[in-house]
Amino acid sequence: MLSLLASGTDAVTASPYTLVAFGAYMAGVFLLGGISHQLLKRGSFLKEYFLGDRQLNAWVLGLTYVATSVSAGSFVGFPSLIYRNGWIMALWIAGYMVAGMVSKGVLAKRLNQVSRLSGSITVPDVLRDRFQSPALGLFASVFLLIFLLFNLVGQFKAGGLIMQQASGGVTETAGYQALRGATASTLRATHVWTENGADADSFYGLHYPDYVLGIIIFSLTVVAYTTYGGFWAVTWTDVLQGIVIVAGALLLMFLALSKVGGLAAASHKLQEVDPRLLTGPGPDDYLGPGLAVSFFFLWTIGNMGQPVGMVRLMACRDTPTLRTSLFMIGFYYALIYLPLVVTFVCARALYPTEYLKHSDSIMPAMALNVTSDWPLLGGLILAAPYAAAMSAVAGYLLLMSSSLVRDIYQRNINPAVSPRMVRGISYGTTAVVGLIVTIGALWPPAFLQYLIIFTGAGMACTYVGPTVLALFWRRATRAGALASLLSGFLTLSTLWVLGCMGVGKEGKTGPAGETFAPVYLFGLDPLIYGLIISLVLGVVVSLMTTPLPQKHVDRYFLEVSPSP
Repeated sequence: MLSLLASGTDAVTASPYTLVAFGAYMAGVFLLGGISHQLLKRGSFLKEYFLGDRQLNAWVLGLTYVATSVSAGSFVGFPSLIYRNGWIMALWIAGYMVAGMVSKGVLAKRLNQVSRLSGSITVPDVLRDRFQSPALGLFASVFLLIFLLFNLVGQFKAGGLIMQQASGGVTETAGYQALRGATASTLRATHVWTENGADADSFYGLHYPDYVLGIIIFSLTVVAYTTYGGFWAVTWTDVLQGIVIVAGALLLMFLALSKVGGLAAASHKLQEVDPRLLTGPGPDDYLGPGLAVSFFFLWTIGNMGQPVGMVRLMACRDTPTLRTSLFMIGFYYALIYLPLVVTFVCARALYPTEYLKHSDSIMPAMALNVTSDWPLLGGLILAAPYAAAMSAVAGYLLLMSSSLVRDIYQRNINPAVSPRMVRGISYGTTAVVGLIVTIGALWPPAFLQYLIIFTGAGMACTYVGPTVLALFWRRATRAGALASLLSGFLTLSTLWVLGCMGVGKEGKTGPAGETFAPVYLFGLDPLIYGLIISLVLGVVVSLMTTPLPQKHVDRYFLEVSPSP
């Protein structure tokens, strides 16, 4: 089977042995899921399923935080942008090296304390209880579901592309052909796809059923173990996946450098291909000063507003654990992102134009190309982006399930729901959400990373303001927190909707000229405006409205707050 991205090139087809490494990896995932399910039999189901009963130690917290944040965007979308834009992407991602330290350094201890004091197990839970506002909790839950649905579609696309590439060595077997035939027949019967007139170079061309089959395998895997094992399954598979991600990134870098002949040779080749790949702002003025500043804030300040990371902080064991994991996270990030930049700069030197039409698949294609003589090794490297997608999807599915079950159903519809019903609804919701996203991934975005940026910036503008007010300002009111949440969400959403409608796109190049991109007022990402407006309105409205009862506020602001 030819690569979807590189028809007509020297793309390497995966060997059957590639799936051996995948099989070993998946066996480990399901073993951990089974062990995790046994842990659900102790203590409170809600706290075990959604928070692991707050028992994460330092190295587990560090790995699970990194594995969840290093999503398919990092291992599929980010390499795509490096391949297209060159060395400027090192500056684009630079802020991420300190993202963990900033977000954990500012929020970790206080968020963990407040969640323990209130008994909260989700971020909307914290906001609802701190401000005594069911409306605030409900809006926070609904917005969270919206952003995560968008994000998951991108993650499922990555999982489908990787599995499609990994299955290349078995496409002629009877078993694969039967599954592919059933998939293609279903797509034709539902009028989703037809091979008649399909463009071979199009994403929806003749290999589209292989992609859909990859999505089905990916979704069944991740939804099954997340539904069965809950937070502990996600956490312990994150540990496994975190190790696989770091090892895969490092190994791929060394193999890429070996194939291209060293970094100097790669840079010389890029000079011949396009000198702009070596300097800022990159091809088509990709990263101007305004966007460089914007992305630094997105990866640092914006990282504080990611509910998946917040849940990890709430599940931490104690303060010493937080301090230790703080430095481990930065170390893990450096071991992942620096190798990725080097690897896909080499990829552009090796394949100057072959993968430009569908650059989201450069990661799996590169993994197979540099390991053509060692198929088992290629399978292990392909497990890295697959692990990144799985860990992110598992964390997001669990967060969406907790938001629906705890924040919407139990807190607003049926407070007296029995533990047995909570368990059944939690399992069912995780599975149903996975099914919905699987269907959505049949029509994925062209560039995965832009979807990740939209959801990351959206959650930052929505949650940073009210969370900071909740944790650090006694005078904050429920009206102020609600104004902060709504204004951040609406500011960012408005600029993105206008951008997708084509407003301000005429004559633009780089990100500003993309179809799925916001309006960049004065060259700045909407994140900047969303954060400023959210925080300013939160403060102003709080000062203009009645404070919460002193006794309630004192509960969260003790003179000597007990360390968790």
